[in-house]
Amino acid sequence: MKMQRITLRFILVAALMLPVLSVWAEQQPVASISDASGDDHGSGALVYPQRADFEGGDLDLLLMQASRDAEGYWFEAKFRNAIRDPAAAPAVSGESLTDFARKGFYQFNIDLYIDMDHLQGSGNTFTLPGRKIGIDPAYAWERAVILTPRPELMRQQLLDALSEQFPGRTNADTEARVDRAIFFPTRIRVRGKSISFFVPAGFFPEGDARDWAVTAFVTGAITTIPADISLLPTTRKPLDRIQLGVMQPASGHPRDTFGYRPGEAMPGPVVDVLGATSAQQRRMLAANNAVAGVYREQHAANESTRRGAAGDAQITEQKAPVMTTPVMTIGNLLQLEVAGVQPGEAGPVESIPVEVQSIVKRLRALQQLYDQKLIDESEYKEQKQRILKEL
Repeated sequence: MKMQRITLRFILVAALMLPVLSVWAEQQPVASISDASGDDHGSGALVYPQRADFEGGDLDLLLMQASRDAEGYWFEAKFRNAIRDPAAAPAVSGESLTDFARKGFYQFNIDLYIDMDHLQGSGNTFTLPGRKIGIDPAYAWERAVILTPRPELMRQQLLDALSEQFPGRTNADTEARVDRAIFFPTRIRVRGKSISFFVPAGFFPEGDARDWAVTAFVTGAITTIPADISLLPTTRKPLDRIQLGVMQPASGHPRDTFGYRPGEAMPGPVVDVLGATSAQQRRMLAANNAVAGVYREQHAANESTRRGAAGDAQITEQKAPVMTTPVMTIGNLLQLEVAGVQPGEAGPVESIPVEVQSIVKRLRALQQLYDQKLIDESEYKEQKQRILKEL
């Protein structure tokens, strides 16, 4: 009799939960935003790396979709060309890309800066290091999702730079603030021309994703951390020195990064902006203006008025309540001008030469990356030798 009561109770609970479970049995569409084809040239000046494994269209973003399941959100990006497998790519500096890019892709990063409250200036208007562009205040963001071929390594590089720039903050505080606002996906699927990446529901505050605004763009990716081998003291802040996985343009037609015409001003590294027409993208990036995003639902009408051109992003319309949970920003951590702690406070002993201080810090950071298995032994030894040559 007791077993029967337990069985009946289980059946009753299961029956009551069935409607809830069925809602998340499959991914539910949230948004779909299209982008113009053939605009993977940034401000119009960028030229693809002169390597056999790069060609026009590889970083041309055509579509961004979001869906929700029981655990969180899946974002899917579709490109014009098939996404290249690191296993089939030529070696870089004598190393196979499979040793570095283990997530099934290696050519690009995708940044998503998500505005959830639609209050101008209530969020952040900066982007992460290496991007060299700002966000329009009308799209100030509360959460950022950064898709990169080496998410663990790039997250750690960001934390290390912040710890160096703000020595008065504890590592635990820095890590908590970064993880509250910035997510580096590690669950990634690559299929043909599309890449999908997962973000857990707990990363986002209470609210409905169908009412988000998103500013998204593509940059070329580097899978290693370039050694900082400057022999002279520098006044550049740690956050200004790191590229955080982004290819930086170089004059001419370089092999391993994007190029531009010699004699012209160096363009920014952003290759494609989601939802902008080719003309809008050129205007935003050519003048280093703030990048604008794409609004959803009831804000779409205002968005169309601002953009004022046919052929802009196509926005799926669905009902959506407004977010109610307050969102904390991290501007006082990643934006130095509003930070309470200035670089140099609680810093190294002044009697040690600046050059030696820098080398010691870089060796410690490199050792930490190796100890945490974020880089392999060959990469560790190569970077260590480059740093030690400065002594």
